Amino acid sequence: MTLSNPPARLLHVAHQVLPHLGGLETVVGAETRALVARGWQVAVVSSAGTVGPGTRVEDGVRTVRVRAWNGFEERFGVPFPLLSPRLVPAVAREVRRADVVHVHDVLYVSSWVAAVWCVLLRTPYVVHRHVGFVHHSSALVRLVQRVVLGTAGRFVLAHAAAVLAIDEHVATGLDRVGPPVEVLGNGVDTERYRPSELASGDGRRERPVVLFVGRFVPKKGFDVVAAAASDDYEIVFAGGDRPPGVDDPRLRFLGPVPAADMPAVYAGADVMVVASVGECPLTVLEAMASGLPVVLREDPALHSPWTACDGVRFVDMAAGDLGRTLRELVADPATMQRMGAAGRAHVATAYSWDAHVDRLADVYRRVTRGSLPR
Repeated sequence: MTLSNPPARLLHVAHQVLPHLGGLETVVGAETRALVARGWQVAVVSSAGTVGPGTRVEDGVRTVRVRAWNGFEERFGVPFPLLSPRLVPAVAREVRRADVVHVHDVLYVSSWVAAVWCVLLRTPYVVHRHVGFVHHSSALVRLVQRVVLGTAGRFVLAHAAAVLAIDEHVATGLDRVGPPVEVLGNGVDTERYRPSELASGDGRRERPVVLFVGRFVPKKGFDVVAAAASDDYEIVFAGGDRPPGVDDPRLRFLGPVPAADMPAVYAGADVMVVASVGECPLTVLEAMASGLPVVLREDPALHSPWTACDGVRFVDMAAGDLGRTLRELVADPATMQRMGAAGRAHVATAYSWDAHVDRLADVYRRVTRGSLPR
């Protein structure tokens, strides 16, 4: 469905976007590209990252990148860029041009600035919560989260025209301020992420490959997965270089992998492990779309509609059961194949970016009282 002229003008504001790796970044990229393909005029304001500051057209999206300091992520694994003061006029210019603004989460400086300008300029905005409260190992980080959620985050939510959450777990954890929360689950590109014909059981791979995708931070469960090393399989980590002091040869590190290369990473694996706490990352959908059986930590956030199928298995990883479960799975190719097929069918039926963007566009039209063209 292509929108008639003049095209609707949309602004996305996110603290980080691709090529910085992460689930939120992947969602922003998928949403904005799909909306451009449907005829929207789309702009993005974000931190510069490795691309550098400036305004460019990237994949059809006018992208405004503002210089930022990323020391918190580099030193502590906390993705909280401190953006240059130039963010303030840059966001003001883009909000003035927009019919509706899409703010990605509430924890970041970019979100706070966007909400303030939207209120001042009377531009409706949508807030999209991608993750609930992160139970970080640092008491200081947990305290800062609570302070931000109770102050700036509360302001962002209170003045929004619509609030979206990626699943019921995130929705139930939101303060009941502002409009009712709507669940809008993520999607996955089932053409890019497809089952591979290469598998350990056909003799072309020496050992089964267990895959972990994510940053090496406490909430992702890196330590739990690394501790499950075994001679029965190889664990491959996509998301960072080998940490200091980790020298087990049964662990292989791919480093940061560009989003465009991730389908090949999934295709090179036999089993996916997700050990996150407090979130259900987009990698769950990507792995299932790729036909991988998925082993999940027993955590409330991971019990979501995404994982309500026979393609996943929950494990009490805190009790040390991960290694035993993985050994049982890799010794049973028929079970792995059955789980992979079930996960693929579940994702292909229920989750696609087209359906996601259909609902998102309806939200935009509703918050502008139907003034946007179809």
